[in-house]
Amino acid sequence: MVRLLRKVLKISAFDSPNVRRELARQRGEPESAWPPEIPGVLSWNELQKRLKTWDSVRVCVGIHAEFYEGAGALLYPCEWLNRAEQVADALRGKKRQVAAMGVDPAEGGDKSSWTGVDPYGLVFQLSLPTPDTTVVTARTRALMREYDVPPGRVVFDRGGGGKEHADRLRRDGFPVRTVAFGESLAPEPKRGKRSFGERLESHEERTAFRNRRAEMYWVVRQLLDPAVNDTGFGIPAEYAELRRQMAPIPLTYDDEGVFYVLPKRKKNPGDSRKTLTELIGCSPDELDSLALAVHGLLDVPQKMKAGAV
Repeated sequence: MVRLLRKVLKISAFDSPNVRRELARQRGEPESAWPPEIPGVLSWNELQKRLKTWDSVRVCVGIHAEFYEGAGALLYPCEWLNRAEQVADALRGKKRQVAAMGVDPAEGGDKSSWTGVDPYGLVFQLSLPTPDTTVVTARTRALMREYDVPPGRVVFDRGGGGKEHADRLRRDGFPVRTVAFGESLAPEPKRGKRSFGERLESHEERTAFRNRRAEMYWVVRQLLDPAVNDTGFGIPAEYAELRRQMAPIPLTYDDEGVFYVLPKRKKNPGDSRKTLTELIGCSPDELDSLALAVHGLLDVPQKMKAGAV
């Protein structure tokens, strides 16, 4: 007889007696055959809410009780995202000061997204359609005033009209910054220790990146990694769309060990490579604005350090 070292029992959300009770009712079975209702156990309504709001990885693990295929190769593992929600819960009610803001302006049918962060995590995120692109500049200025964000800590994606928005703000005396996600990386002088320790810096030095997007997504990963950032980085559970975008992104390296992120969109119809838009079903606007905000938080220009901005 084979002796098992471990036996795995999978209990899915559909095994909840309250869920089975509702399914029996829907099948038209007599009430006498329905499982008894148990207070405090997962209900049918709560299950439906989770199915609508949880990301694919969380649904696979937390509802269907299955091992997520490729879970060990996710850029933002489910357990790290769960921890981020717990960190955010612990911060509720505490006074927060937005230290940096990322702005991902709309391009085509995408949404414009603004994200404000402090060293402890995400403070706010706003996403909305902006067919009138002049709204982007006005909304950015209003959020800067509302949250008292220094202009040098506001970072726009240079694409999607971001450079034009930044130019308008600069003309009005707000020296905001821009970053191009697709730009190649050149060696930069050291900027000193990051706010959450030397470990992040050493991880960055050991990792080669294909472009700026890869580097910025990687830094978000390091903020969430318990082995690198032991204080954690909070992402409130109400920002479910952000988590939905983050959860399925794979951890990908090329043959030379360089980290890269799937392209946002296909550059030509014949390209068979998977894209971020195909993977998550939309443009990663919320994730992009988070990455821009984190960049503004951690990548501080020398003149800002000297107090010139």
